[in-house]
Amino acid sequence: MNVAFNANHLQFLLQGAGWTLLLSVIAFVGGGLVGFVVALCRISPIKALRWASLGYVQLVQGTPLLILMFLAYFGLSILGFSLPALVAAGISMTIYVSAYIGEI
Repeated sequence: MNVAFNANHLQFLLQGAGWTLLLSVIAFVGGGLVGFVVALCRISPIKALRWASLGYVQLVQGTPLLILMFLAYFGLSILGFSLPALVAAGISMTIYVSAYIGEI
């Protein structure tokens, strides 16, 4: 089944590239901000904050990103929170990136 590449295919590829860039910016900015807070908690003199941030980092780093995305999109809708796909992906990528930045 050979289908010739046409303008429709190019349009979909460009649209996908645009969404990818947007999600990358959301993850970078949001993850940087939340990761900074996690990093501050990791070096806090308050023991409870250090343990909570350690638990957060270990939990998120041990969970695959696809599982976080499924939980954000499908799990929250089961609880009654209906999120658009872009918002759910942005939230889950922000959580994922913040754990790694907080650890670094």
